[in-house]
Amino acid sequence: MDQPTSAFYDRYAKDLATRYEAAQSGVSKYFPVAFAAGGRILDVGAGSGRDMAELARQGYQVYGLEPSTAMRAAAVHAHPELAERLVAAALPAIGDPFGQGLLFDGVLCSAVLMHVPDAELFDAVFALRKQLKPNGRLLLSLPLARDDVLDGDRDKDGRLFQNYAPDAIKLLLERLGFQQIGRWDSDDSMGRSGMRWYTVLFELRVGGAARAVDQIEGILNRDKKEATYKLALFRALAELALKEPRCVRWRAEGMVGVPLRRIAEKWFRYYWPIFASDRFVPQSRSEGAGSAKQLKFRSAMSALMAPYQGEGMHGGLCAWQQDVAGHRLRADQAQALEACLRVIEAAVREGPVRHSGLSSDAGAVFSYEPEERLVLMRSELWHELSLLGHWVSDAVVLRWASLTESFAQRQHISAGDALPLLLAVPEPTRRTQLARQVFEQGGASECVWSRKLLSPKWAVDHVIPFSLWGNNDLWNLMPVDEKVNGSKSDKLPSAELLRSRQPQIIEHWRLLREALPQPFDAQASHLLGRTLSGPLNWEQELFARMREAVELTAMQRGVERWEPVIAG
Repeated sequence: MDQPTSAFYDRYAKDLATRYEAAQSGVSKYFPVAFAAGGRILDVGAGSGRDMAELARQGYQVYGLEPSTAMRAAAVHAHPELAERLVAAALPAIGDPFGQGLLFDGVLCSAVLMHVPDAELFDAVFALRKQLKPNGRLLLSLPLARDDVLDGDRDKDGRLFQNYAPDAIKLLLERLGFQQIGRWDSDDSMGRSGMRWYTVLFELRVGGAARAVDQIEGILNRDKKEATYKLALFRALAELALKEPRCVRWRAEGMVGVPLRRIAEKWFRYYWPIFASDRFVPQSRSEGAGSAKQLKFRSAMSALMAPYQGEGMHGGLCAWQQDVAGHRLRADQAQALEACLRVIEAAVREGPVRHSGLSSDAGAVFSYEPEERLVLMRSELWHELSLLGHWVSDAVVLRWASLTESFAQRQHISAGDALPLLLAVPEPTRRTQLARQVFEQGGASECVWSRKLLSPKWAVDHVIPFSLWGNNDLWNLMPVDEKVNGSKSDKLPSAELLRSRQPQIIEHWRLLREALPQPFDAQASHLLGRTLSGPLNWEQELFARMREAVELTAMQRGVERWEPVIAG
C-alpha cells in the first residue's frame, strides 16, 4: 500500500471502523462456499476486523493481517478476541507473518488489491499464493465499477484505486497456478451509488504448480536438449490429443496415460523424411559433431527404408505407408518393423519421458507404466494439449528445425533446409488410390455430399480436409462428384450435412471394411480409442467420433463450414 493511501486509513481509522461495523459484509455470505468448515483462514487487509470476527463465528480458525496501526487498534477494540491473531503486514511484502511457515486452507483478500500499484500486483498475488496449502482457496473482492475516482487513479482523499478487470485478474491468477471456480457480482454493501463489486474464488492447483502450458514452454525453452527427442514427444502428444483424443487412458489421482506404441508410430513417421534426405541431417549433438554414435533407431529405420528409396518423394514414404495400410509387408519386413518400433519405444521411454522437466523445480513431467505400456502425465497437461495442440505442434516443428540447424553447423544445414523434411506428408492423391479401387469394385454410384450420380471423372474427398489433418485414413475418404469436390475444397461439411448423409457414409465404410478389414479397423481404432471387435455397433460409434472430430476442428481452427449447392 502506498504512503498516501496508508495515511488515509491511519487518519480516519475510527470513523471508517464504525462505518464498516455498521454495514453488512459484502463477502461473508460466500465463506461457507469458499472455505471448508473449520479450516485455517487468513484475512489479508482485515480492516475493522468485521470479516475476521464473522469467520470466527462460523467456526473457522482465523488469522489476520492489517498494515494500518490505527485500523488494527480499532479492530481489537471492536473484537478483543482477535488481539492475538491480528498482526501488522502489508502487501506485497507479507513474508511469514506468524512464523514457522504457517500455511492456510484459505485466504480472504477483500477490497485490498485495488490499493496495490500495478507494478506490485504480481508480487502481491504471488505473496498470497505462498500463504496457501496445496488446493487452498483464495477469495478476492474488487470493484467492478466506481464513480469516486476523480484524479486518474486517486479519489478526493488521495487514496490509490487501480481498476483491475475481472478477466485480467483471472489470467494473472491462472498463470500463477490457480483455477477460478466461482464469481459473483453485487451492489455495494454500504449502499454507495455508482459502485459495484465482483467477488471471485480461486483454488490453488496441487503443489501450486505452474499452468501446464507454461510447463510445456519451460521444457521446450529451457530443458537441455542433446537430441530432438523432447520435441518429437511433444509433437506426437499434441497430434494425438487433437486427432485421437480417445487413445488416452484416465487414471486415478489426476493422471492420464497415452499408449507408448502410438507415440513410437508417430516418431517413425516424423523421422522417415529426415533419414531419407540426400544429405545427412543430424538429430543429436553427437551426430552433428561427427560422432559414430547415432540415434538409437536410425540404423533400424534405414534398413526398412532402403527398398523404398527412389519411389516418389521423401524416400518412398507414401509407398511404404500404402504397403503398411494394405498389409502388403513381407513377413521379414513386418518383423523388422516391430523390432524397430521397440527400439523407438525404448528411446522415448529412456529419453524424454525420463528426463523432461528435470532441469526445473517442478521435477519430471512424465512417467512410464510398464503394465499397459503407457506414458503417464498430469491430466492438466493433456487438457492443455487438447485445447492448444495445433499451436503446440506448429511451435515444436519450428523449434525442431532450429535445433537441427544448431546440430548441423558442420554440415551447413539451415533451419530452412530442415523445415520441409519436418512438414513432409504422404502424397494424398496416391494414398487415396486404395479407397478409389474399393469404391469402383463395390459399385459406388453417387456423390456422398450431393447425391448426384458419379461421372467418369469422380474424385475421392477427405471429409476432414487433408490440409487440416493430413489424414488419409479410410474412414475419412468418400466418393464425390469432381465439381462438388472442388467446391468443398478445404472446408468442413456442416453438421446438418453430416447428419443427413450418415446412411451414405456408413454404407461406404462397410464397403471399405469388407474389402480392407485390417487397415480399416486399425485406422478406425485410432479415432475410437478401442478396437473394432465384438457385438458393439461400431458404425454409429465411429460416426459419432467423426462428427465430434469435425466439430472440434471447426471450433478450434475457425474453419468455414460447407454444404453443396443443389440445382433446383
